[in-house]
Amino acid sequence: MNTPDTTAGPIDLSASPATNAVVTTDTGRQLVGRLHTHDLVLAALALAGPLAATTGYTALLLGFGSGLGTSWTFLVVMVVLLFFAMAYGAMTRSVDRPGAFYSYITAGLGKHVGLGSSFLILASYITIGVGFYGFAGLSLAEYVVRLGGPELPWWLFSLAYWVVVGTLAYFRVDLSAKVLGVLLLLEVVVVTIFDIVSIAGGTRDHGLALAPLNPGTFFDGNVGFALAFAVALFTGFEATAIYREETVRPNKTIPRAAIFVVLIIGLFYAFTAWAFINGLGEENAVALSAESPAGVFFVVATQYGGPILSDIASVLLITSVFAAHLAIQNVSTRYVYSLGVDGILPRALGVPHPRHGSPARASVTVSLTYLIFTGALILFGLTALEIYAWFAGLASFTLILAMVLVSLSAIVYYAFSGRGRTEPQSFSTRIAPTLAFLGLGTIAVLVQLNFGAITGGSPLLNIVMIVCSYVTFAVGIIVAEVLRRRAPHVFNRIGRQ
Repeated sequence: MNTPDTTAGPIDLSASPATNAVVTTDTGRQLVGRLHTHDLVLAALALAGPLAATTGYTALLLGFGSGLGTSWTFLVVMVVLLFFAMAYGAMTRSVDRPGAFYSYITAGLGKHVGLGSSFLILASYITIGVGFYGFAGLSLAEYVVRLGGPELPWWLFSLAYWVVVGTLAYFRVDLSAKVLGVLLLLEVVVVTIFDIVSIAGGTRDHGLALAPLNPGTFFDGNVGFALAFAVALFTGFEATAIYREETVRPNKTIPRAAIFVVLIIGLFYAFTAWAFINGLGEENAVALSAESPAGVFFVVATQYGGPILSDIASVLLITSVFAAHLAIQNVSTRYVYSLGVDGILPRALGVPHPRHGSPARASVTVSLTYLIFTGALILFGLTALEIYAWFAGLASFTLILAMVLVSLSAIVYYAFSGRGRTEPQSFSTRIAPTLAFLGLGTIAVLVQLNFGAITGGSPLLNIVMIVCSYVTFAVGIIVAEVLRRRAPHVFNRIGRQ
């Protein structure tokens, strides 16, 4: 790990395959961390929230998405995102600077589109963070009542989450990685036990579920709805590159971690969905999941694993949501930090903490943003479920758009840019970006066409949210043009250059 330089000086960008990329701010400091492949994988998987996904998203997909074809939905998305991860990994090696999606889009599509994408992506993570606070507060409030505690407003529990997440995110990412690792391991163990007992008990009571093994079931139900929620469980793998400054040997570690994350999420959730169907019985799985998407997991867990498994899962659901929150906050913080380093946001936000080496100022800013936005929505009278459904659905759509732009950027970068043409020709640099672009572009169209089913909002609200997404992107492009004309020194630094 490079020792932070404490001398003042201009930004210095350099990288070595064996070490971190050295990115110093105007103060001469840089972020500090020693993350390895397993740390990045854990950070990305924590955002996916294995237990929260199994208890919530999988049941939604069974009940309202592709039904018995839910496992195939995960596998289809996994294949598309494997192509994306290959292109993403190649860009990581070629574009040796921090900023993840933001930097990669800038490298291929230029500074205007790059800044527009950074606005879109940051808004996406802020949006999903706000949505999760609604879900987190409601989940914890209901759990306290089940334990015999008082019925309190859900937002009080959201505030408790906010305090703990904001405190951990203030310090070095190493601390967050340790916390995420422990929680993630516990979640995986519980879901694995659930899978085993569901298959064993369900096969005994209903027979082995064979219909879900038919690829044709992928087209059952609402494919667009299913793809939107399935992709949402994968989008956290941007975390593999967003921590570049805090990663050991990033040119090797990040591409490897991205592939691992996609494979683990796809195979794990596909198998869990099949186990879920076995536990419910393939004749009843869709109807029961649609009837009670929030509770059907615990019904199966209690029936085949006993009250102990259900109780443990209830506790870990709370920690799963917490882990996802922490991962979301960490990613959002590093976008704010990157824009601060570039001078797009106030430069003070791009200064690491002098002792912890963390993006502490950016983290506090993100925490306050979550507090203000969530508080405003509460004052407007939105319920926790409305906040979660509307904003999580919107974030899923916008992050898919961001991945489409990354794929297009990789195509342009390797085909047309001077530096891209000097890179070794390989599947990752030539074929994978095109396949990812076609696959993700198709998913983006299907998600937009089914946006109302995803959010549950009114037609007018859905139009407003989609339009706001494109407007946010356009505002970034306009800001870039203004900077080009009035502050070229800032414009030149767009994309962490």
